[in-house]
Amino acid sequence: MKHQKTVFLILTFLLFGSQFLVAQIENKKKGTTITIKATTTIKKPSPLTIDTTKGFKNAYKNSKSQRIKAEQEKALKNKGIITPEMLAKQRFNKNIERSILNFPMIDMDLGSFRTKSKNINVSSYDFGLEDGDVISIFKNGILIIENYTLQSTLKIFSIPLDIGFNKIEILAVDEGRYKPNTGAFSIYDDFKEVITTDLWVLAKGAKVIAIIIREE
Repeated sequence: MKHQKTVFLILTFLLFGSQFLVAQIENKKKGTTITIKATTTIKKPSPLTIDTTKGFKNAYKNSKSQRIKAEQEKALKNKGIITPEMLAKQRFNKNIERSILNFPMIDMDLGSFRTKSKNINVSSYDFGLEDGDVISIFKNGILIIENYTLQSTLKIFSIPLDIGFNKIEILAVDEGRYKPNTGAFSIYDDFKEVITTDLWVLAKGAKVIAIIIREE
């Protein structure tokens, strides 16, 4: 009886031992978990900082300057002071003050014109370098506008007309820093009818002359 119990215990041990061994083999077949430890720490890249403030400011400044110039040119066209032919002539003569040292004192005679307007309007501006060109305007020998310095922006002078003969003279008083005295001008009446529009390139003492005959 004792011998039978001993055999039974040995068989039981062998049975459980074989099951444990099979379980271990099956686990190995299923694979093992591999843990990889990082040896290098990846740092987050710092943001690239570029100062674009200056570039944007310069671009805005250039854009604003071009926009103002275009608006002024459009306003001049709407007022009749600039025709396509005159604009081309103005661009052609833009740098005339840089290349001419002496210019002959020759008056610019525009001829005579008739109107029923009570006033004549003279609009002018410096189409070349804004360098201090000075003009005066006379009507029948009487000083109407004295020593006006031309600007790059438009200036309008309104001159009352007498019935009959009116001699309008624009005198180049000073040529500024660069010779000669350069100006773009338009002469028109109260009805916005343009009488004449052109450029002048005058030596000191020269004049633009127009005869305006006012009819009743």
